[in-house]
Amino acid sequence: MRPAAAIEALLGRAERAFLGLANSLLVVMLAINLANILSRLVLDIGIIWVFPWTEVLFVWMIFFAFFVIYRRGQDVTIDVLTRRLPPALRRAAQVFVALAVLVLMGLILAQAPVLLPRQVGRIDMVGIQRYWLILPFFLSCALIALDFLMRLLAALGLVRGAGDGPA
Repeated sequence: MRPAAAIEALLGRAERAFLGLANSLLVVMLAINLANILSRLVLDIGIIWVFPWTEVLFVWMIFFAFFVIYRRGQDVTIDVLTRRLPPALRRAAQVFVALAVLVLMGLILAQAPVLLPRQVGRIDMVGIQRYWLILPFFLSCALIALDFLMRLLAALGLVRGAGDGPA
């Protein structure tokens, strides 16, 4: 298997795993909130840990879905403009966009060593350290950076089969 194909397969597996995680987190949020509503309705007692856990699960769901939304082309892109360009300009636009996204993801990921040590302390009624909230975000950013690296290499003609998605 070519390295580009192996990386594309890895990104595809990550996309499916992240989609499953995001959907599972949504189902858990709905279940615990339904349990809280029913508990209030039937027993007149609220479950106090539901709201903090819903916040944590929601943040994780969004960060896992970040990569999936991008990967499936459901984000805002400039395809409408670039598709109308002549092939040489389209390739230049692909290179520019890939470089811009790589710089942005690089800046975000460069902040990880600075931000993670600052995210100390346990989340009330959840019991986990605050830095666990942001780890899925950094993981999604790393995967998007890897995907755009492959797009850049494809736009430069250095690999085949990468960069067929939106950008």
